Amino acid sequence: MGSSNIDYRPGFERSNPRRRRQRGVSLIELMVSLALSMIVLLGVIDLFIAYQQQYRLQTQLAQMQESGRFVTDVLTRELRKAGYSSWKRDQTFPATPYFEQGAIVAGSDSTLRVRYYGSDDGAIQNCLGGRLESGEDSRARFSLREDGGVDCAVGNSSPQPLDALVADWALRYFVEGGWHRATGVGDWASVKGVSIELLVASQQDGLVDAASTYVFDGETVTATDHRLYRVYTTSVALRNVLSPPLVTSQDEASS
Repeated sequence: MGSSNIDYRPGFERSNPRRRRQRGVSLIELMVSLALSMIVLLGVIDLFIAYQQQYRLQTQLAQMQESGRFVTDVLTRELRKAGYSSWKRDQTFPATPYFEQGAIVAGSDSTLRVRYYGSDDGAIQNCLGGRLESGEDSRARFSLREDGGVDCAVGNSSPQPLDALVADWALRYFVEGGWHRATGVGDWASVKGVSIELLVASQQDGLVDAASTYVFDGETVTATDHRLYRVYTTSVALRNVLSPPLVTSQDEASS
């Protein structure tokens, strides 16, 4: 019978080299692993916050740009239709509580009024999208709300929100001699053009670290909050009267 290497003595356990090489993770190794994991996690969180802030910024900028273009486009279309009719102007546009005889625009620092008539084909629409038949007049009223935003009303109807991001505007009217504010217009029937300057603000605050600085209504302004601000300017010649020159900073009058 061959000899065997197995030792059957009580309490004796043969040593296993593989078992001797196994050991757990030390406390120092565990702490280093946790520290590295925290560094990676903080980097991911910081990247996520930066991406989220950039997304908010780009979204607000896109909304502001859309708002400025939309309001500018609506006001421009309405002013280009001002005074449209198929009759003589003095007979078609009589004096009303808000318009002088023959005037096709009127306004104040916070309100712009425009009137015109519909066409035979019904292609002309008012500021709310309603079509005007021939002989049907439209008296559009644009107003700036105290809390920001522009409303549009037709005739005696209730104002309807047109936009919510316009924080302020500056209106000037061209008459013989240059551009004037509403208080400086002596004869509204002689107005030949309207200059519109819109101040558009973002809905969200805290988008920028430092307060925005912008030029509005001829003055340099520093915002009191951390919203974004953009200024949109346009000058519209009234097509149904003589066309004035475009407004310039030299021509603007503060009267």
